[in-house]
Amino acid sequence: MAPYPAQPIKGRERYRVLMDIRKLDAHNWLTLDKNYIDEHRVRTQLLQEKREKVLRCLPESIEPCQEALEEVSDFLCERFPNMFEMSRHNDQKFIKNHMTGDKFPVSGRDPNEGLTEALEAAVRLAMEDLSILMMNEEGEYYLAASASLFPTGWTVNQRIGWTISQLHGPVPLWHQQVASSVSKFLARLTPTTPMERSNYFVEIKAPNENLTDILYRPNSLCEKELSNPRPSEILIRRERQTFRRLPRTGAIVFGVKTYLTPLDELPMDELENLAKEMRSWPDYVGEYKGRDVWGAKVLEYHRQRVGEEKIEE
Repeated sequence: MAPYPAQPIKGRERYRVLMDIRKLDAHNWLTLDKNYIDEHRVRTQLLQEKREKVLRCLPESIEPCQEALEEVSDFLCERFPNMFEMSRHNDQKFIKNHMTGDKFPVSGRDPNEGLTEALEAAVRLAMEDLSILMMNEEGEYYLAASASLFPTGWTVNQRIGWTISQLHGPVPLWHQQVASSVSKFLARLTPTTPMERSNYFVEIKAPNENLTDILYRPNSLCEKELSNPRPSEILIRRERQTFRRLPRTGAIVFGVKTYLTPLDELPMDELENLAKEMRSWPDYVGEYKGRDVWGAKVLEYHRQRVGEEKIEE
């Protein structure tokens, strides 16, 4: 299956931090595609080798994590019945993943088994990273649990327990332009009004870098030693972010699906929009996004493509 279509780069001429929230395509809350097995191998490796960095659950999140697993399992079995199957044994429900052979208990599990098992099972089944957002006594949502295996510039063990405001501290203009709107949006979200949004980054990969190191980026998307990347080594890294209020516990399950597109595979209209947007960024925004590493190469490649199209005409 081809990946679920990623939102195109818009080509905005003025830099602003926008929520760009839209109604969730509920039929495709979770998506599967041809990259499933390769990414599943990466997830398995990260959960084995870097578990403390990619998976953390605070004690108060145990019930929301369990509910998230139930929601994920029910959705996958209904949406992809040839790939996932639910069964019962005594008082327990189990989900079987026919692609990988994995089998996990969905209900009837012993809560004393540990805090992380339910959320781990959910992200082993899906292609999305999943986090649980809960409200604290001050009325702010915070990261109560997270299985973030494909991070960009952070790790779960560093930020578990952080509020949404703290999580976005490094993002230029986030607090000035959208912090209040984000808080209101999360507070108003209901189980019947799931939403989604998209964003993108530009990532540099090393020659022959493996998929694990490309997807797991806890430090930087643009390593400084790669100062002259080829177009095939410049990746447009897009995230489809989904927000669902869990009906039983009231927590929010936040999903992130990562898509990678090499610059030399980007459609011409999106390449033009990328060039337009990066020119609009103030210097401090460009520095935050890594433009000093890849910006000149993107513009050079854009000029080359424009020249080729003129010759063809």
